[in-house]
Amino acid sequence: MYIYNITFHVSKDIEKEWLDYIKKHFIPKMLKSGLLESSLTSKVVTDDPQGNSYSIQFKTRSKEILDQFIQKELEPILEEINQKFSPKMVYFATELDVINTDE
Repeated sequence: MYIYNITFHVSKDIEKEWLDYIKKHFIPKMLKSGLLESSLTSKVVTDDPQGNSYSIQFKTRSKEILDQFIQKELEPILEEINQKFSPKMVYFATELDVINTDE
C-alpha cells in the first residue's frame, strides 16, 4: 500500500472556509478517479498562533497507481485550491510506502 500525504498549513482567518472546502470539494475531487481508495484527515497538534496544520492522507494500492494519479489528475486539483486560498495556505506532499499494518 502507498499513501499520498499532503500537509497544509492554514491561516486561522480562513480555517473554517478551508475545512469546508476540503470536505465538500477537495477530497471528493481527489477520490473521483478511483485511483486513490480512501482518505484520512488529521489536525496536526501544534501551538502556532498564526494558524493550524492538517494532514490529509490518500491510500492507493501501488506506487504505479499513485504515479498515474499524480501525472493525470493532481495538477488541476492543486491549482484550484491554490487559487482559492493562497497565500494564506501552504502545503507540501510526501509519498509513504507502508511496510507494516495491523489490518
